Amino acid sequence: MTATVSASDPLVLYGESTWVSPWVFHAMTALEEKGLPYTLELVPLPIDAERRARLTERALLGKVPVLVHGELWLSESLAISEYLAETFPFPAHPRLFPAELAERARARQVMSYLRTDLMALREARPTSSVFGAPVVTPLSARAQAQADELIRLTRRLLVPGRTSLFTTWSIADADLALALMRLVKNRDPVPDDVRAYALAQWARPSLRAYLDRAELT
Repeated sequence: MTATVSASDPLVLYGESTWVSPWVFHAMTALEEKGLPYTLELVPLPIDAERRARLTERALLGKVPVLVHGELWLSESLAISEYLAETFPFPAHPRLFPAELAERARARQVMSYLRTDLMALREARPTSSVFGAPVVTPLSARAQAQADELIRLTRRLLVPGRTSLFTTWSIADADLALALMRLVKNRDPVPDDVRAYALAQWARPSLRAYLDRAELT
């Protein structure tokens, strides 16, 4: 399945109208961090059958986010940020991934972990509670164990005095910050250094482009 694409083709990002998707958050942050002009198309959830069929036909999967660039329709957040990183490379555009190979591999490891683990924590502290009213119920034993592992991983990677996981900021920082804000926003115990790291990411302009819209919803 090939697509004709030019770097000068307009970019369109399909997101969801309730502003609670961590994966739309990732894709929009990547576009903002790159400084790329794009059009945002919001899709009501659940996606209606006609639109889902259109997305499935063009992007293989009938869900958002979807990035449209020329004839290319691409779903899955990490595929989108990887595509943007290679289509609009440094130094003409800011990096999304670390320059150093080992750091780049570690960033991908962190993002893979955040996409395939933490299911109990994500259920107990949904993204809607990050942008809206906090959840008042305590964490289950399983969710607490996942929260503890998330904090352990973060502290293992943090370097004192640095506000990013690696030598320079990467899109992995955005993903990790959102995971940590599931705890911070819901007033769960979080060590001061981990909280400070998450809040530093939350203030970054590329993240605020999404967050300011989400918090108004």
